[in-house]
Amino acid sequence: MGPSRPPTSESAEASATQDRAFVTRAARIGIIGAIGAAAVFALLYVLKAALTPLAAAFLIAYLVDPLIDRLEALGLGRRLAILLVLAPLGVLFFGFLLLVVPNLAREVAELAQRLPGYLERLATDLLPALESRLGLELPDTLGAVMGQLRGLEGELLTQLGNLLKTSVATLTGTVSALVGLVVIPVLAYYLLVKFDDLLELAEAWIPPRYRDYVRNKARVTDRLISGFVRGQLLVAAVLGVLYAVGFLVIGIDLAIGVGLLAGVCALVPYLGSVVAVLTSSVLCVLEFGVDGHLLAVLGWYVTVQVFEGYVLTPRVMSGSVGLHPALVIVALLIGGDLFGFLGLLIAVPLAAVLKVFVAELLERYRHSSLFDDTPARD
Repeated sequence: MGPSRPPTSESAEASATQDRAFVTRAARIGIIGAIGAAAVFALLYVLKAALTPLAAAFLIAYLVDPLIDRLEALGLGRRLAILLVLAPLGVLFFGFLLLVVPNLAREVAELAQRLPGYLERLATDLLPALESRLGLELPDTLGAVMGQLRGLEGELLTQLGNLLKTSVATLTGTVSALVGLVVIPVLAYYLLVKFDDLLELAEAWIPPRYRDYVRNKARVTDRLISGFVRGQLLVAAVLGVLYAVGFLVIGIDLAIGVGLLAGVCALVPYLGSVVAVLTSSVLCVLEFGVDGHLLAVLGWYVTVQVFEGYVLTPRVMSGSVGLHPALVIVALLIGGDLFGFLGLLIAVPLAAVLKVFVAELLERYRHSSLFDDTPARD
């Protein structure tokens, strides 16, 4: 076989024409997409307060729709199945508002009263004991810092307790708050009733030649979103209960509050475990000093982490495609900063959509003539 000949002028011109066509088409799609995204984000920013209940209702409908479909398959009517699922969720939510939140406010107020004594004991007993046992001389500025804390902690925790009490009164005692709380489950109910119809309506607006493509991408996006949201919600709920029960048995202050906080923070990868161990350890040291209670707290934390890593997460998340933790964290930070609570609700779904279509765009680029610069051959 003889040496390959250099590309002719016709083939080179054809390759250049393909490159220009690819760049032109990509630029056109990019401009249209950027304009559409800017319009959507502007609308979300202007209407974020009004759209937050709708987004929360849609998220609830999306999460429980598979369960509704299973109950329908068992022979239940769709409306009855929706009521059977939403009613217990509503009872749990309002029970949390009426029982748990007031107890947390009371515990915070009690801790505010006890904290000056905790800090006094920490400064007079614990710190000298650490100096003698470890042979270290702690800096003099630490005493000054402790003195400043003893002057501020009561006021800070009192303000926090008042904030919780005010939140309870606002959530349960004003007409607008009650309307806001009622709107979400009502919207979720009607969205669930018409969920399949809404999907069919959305599909009807897609040009027929693109429907198979959109269906495929929608399935991939659904696996990403459901894999993270449903799985992470279940993991966070279990972790919150485990932390709360364990710390309550050990006897540290605000055990239920620490467990709930750790559970909520567990929705952000790695944050829940850090919050759990730091908050529980600090409260344990303030209340009991460095003794067996601290060892019990750390032991329970390690036990929960082992259970999560080897049992809970593998079983709950094993079938999901998943989102990278870094992508989730960045999405939540950006969404929360731009749109507040609405941004937190839509951050993960938008990140999943972007991941799917950015991956598709990169794949098309790698198979394009612009990327494949192999010389043409006669």
